[in-house]
Amino acid sequence: MGNLMAVLVAANPASQQEKAHPPVAASSILSRLRLETRAEHEAVEQVLDLMSDSLTRDIYCQRIEQFYGFYAPLEKALQARVEGKPNQVGELTLSPATRLALAERLHKTAHLQQDLQYLGVTGETLPLCRDLPPLGTQADVLGCLYVMEGATLGGRMITRHISAALGVTSATGGRFFEGYGDDTAKMWQGMRQLLVSRSPDTQTENTMVISAITTFACLRSWCETCVTTDSKRYHP
Repeated sequence: MGNLMAVLVAANPASQQEKAHPPVAASSILSRLRLETRAEHEAVEQVLDLMSDSLTRDIYCQRIEQFYGFYAPLEKALQARVEGKPNQVGELTLSPATRLALAERLHKTAHLQQDLQYLGVTGETLPLCRDLPPLGTQADVLGCLYVMEGATLGGRMITRHISAALGVTSATGGRFFEGYGDDTAKMWQGMRQLLVSRSPDTQTENTMVISAITTFACLRSWCETCVTTDSKRYHP
């Protein structure tokens, strides 16, 4: 499917963007996340094919439905943790600055709802994923968000492809992949900085990596097994 590494994993911004937002210095956690999630990323690559030349509107609609089924419950769980609500392992200890930095990244479900509305789909009728990655610690949350923010960065490539192949724009069913617009590269650099600053030791790194791998695995499993309703409802 082309290069899904740019879609779901950390991808380097275009050179012009790198000049505007210098990359974070090399670190152990960034290298580990990129390398140790590769196998699960490649497994996801076999399932999602949004960069394919044979992408159709019906397939695209189904993918948006599947993303909604995964993101809606996951973002809800992440928002609860970031807001300080305890779960089975207790309240998450986060600094106010970290809470703010994470909270501003948790609005993707709303973008998916916007796309579904245009595509003629009611989100309330769609199945939701129950097999979510654990979010017990700050490292778990950051490992999960590494995957989600990597997908947001790569979404800019998908935006160009679906515009050319399907005529889809951010206003006509493609808002999710538009990400943060012109601020997407800047937000990705901020995510990288968070990962580096919140991984002081090997044990924390291990937890982040396991969380990222698990998030990929949950997404793959969901997209393999999720049966959505009839997707032939895309607006002509």
